[in-house]
Formats: sequence, structure tokens, C-alpha cells
Amino acid sequence: MKNIYLLLISFLITFSVQSQRNPENTYLTSFTYKAKDGMTAKFEKAAAKKTKMFNSEDGNIILTYKAITGPDTGVYERYLVNQKSSSYDRDASKELQYWDDNVAPYVGQAGGQQRWLHEDWAAIGEGGDPKKYLHKTIVRYKPGMREHAARYIYRAGKVAEKRNPNTLRRVFSIVSGGDFNMIVIFNGFDKYDDWVENDSTWAEDYNEMFGWETHSDDLEHMQKSLRDWNGMVRYTLERVDF
Repeated sequence: MKNIYLLLISFLITFSVQSQRNPENTYLTSFTYKAKDGMTAKFEKAAAKKTKMFNSEDGNIILTYKAITGPDTGVYERYLVNQKSSSYDRDASKELQYWDDNVAPYVGQAGGQQRWLHEDWAAIGEGGDPKKYLHKTIVRYKPGMREHAARYIYRAGKVAEKRNPNTLRRVFSIVSGGDFNMIVIFNGFDKYDDWVENDSTWAEDYNEMFGWETHSDDLEHMQKSLRDWNGMVRYTLERVDF
């Protein structure tokens, strides 16, 4: 059974890397902004108007979140969701010009666009309305060690799903605009008090599902796969209702 899971993860990793322009894949585009000092309200008002004008229909929907923990607290993260490869051929010149003319004047700092591949193999839970909060975990792994990180991510998701059927998780790998050896994990929830009691421990469930002592082995390999500095970072985002 353990070998089957290893082969599955290896296949999925290879497939995702080799098919980044596959028309069947789903992508996410992210942008980061920090409002100028004293202009937060004006930025939010202008961004909300632009979002309603250009980003409220399927194929071009943007969700906005704001970091509420970590060193980037106060930074806005905007996500263009459910994109296909053909989406990047769309003429967005009018939309971009509107942003430059009406929203950009209130922006203090802007991060470059990043494009991400949705990893179907790691998705947990059904979709629905965007969650109020996101725990965002950025995983930076050493070259050649993606398999170890992905194995633990995959299996941890299955354990989380067993222990809490309401678990919602989406995982993405960088395609363009950032460090290639990077995975981002989003765990969505609407309230903090959604803890589910279990009679077993996390490690017990992990070992039951994937084999004796696999939890300690997988965790050790996962930790060794991470970069020595900033290998794993987590912070919380809160949705901004535009």
C-alpha cells in the first residue's frame, strides 16, 4: 500500500510539472498591494468599484483578502480564480487601464503578478462561497525534494478530512512569477471555533491510513526537504467584501 501511494504522488508531481499549459488545468493569479499611508479607505473604495465593474462574472472573478497576522499585516492579496490557459490570452487592456487610472494612485507598494497551478490531487472538501478566513502556508523545498513535501501534504490532507469532514483545502504550485520550488496551501474556514473532537490522535490516524510509523517517517522527510531559512511560513488572511 505504501508503494502505491508513493507511485501515485510521483506520477501526479511529474504530470503537473509537464502540463503547465494544459487547457484542462486550472490556474490562479495572485497580486499583492499595500495602500499608501492614510489612503486605506480610498484604496478599498476604488478597488471595490473596479472589482464590481470588471471582476464579478465567471472567468474573471477576483477575491480580495487582507493579511491579519505576520510581518505583512495590512497587505491586500487579490486572487483571480478558476483560470484556464486560454484566460491569459484575454484582452484585459481596458481593465488594466482602469486600475492604473483609478486605483493605482492609492497604492503604496505593489507585488508582481504570480501564476499558480491548482493541484487537483491535494484538494480537500467541496467548493462553495469563499471562506471568511484563510490560513495560507507557503512551503519552500530544496531542489529535487518536492516528492517528500508533496507526500506529506497529500497524506496530511486525507487525515485532516477524516478528522474533520468540514475541512476545506486547496493547494497550488508556482508556474510563473516566483521561486519554482514553492507550494502554497490554503485552508479556508468561516469561524475559529469549529474544532471537532476525536478519540484518536493525529499520528494514530495517519499510521492507520498509511502504514505503521509512516507519520514519523513522512514528517521527518518533509522537514528535511524544507529550506533551512523560511522553509515554511503561515499567516492568516481575512476576506474583504468588495
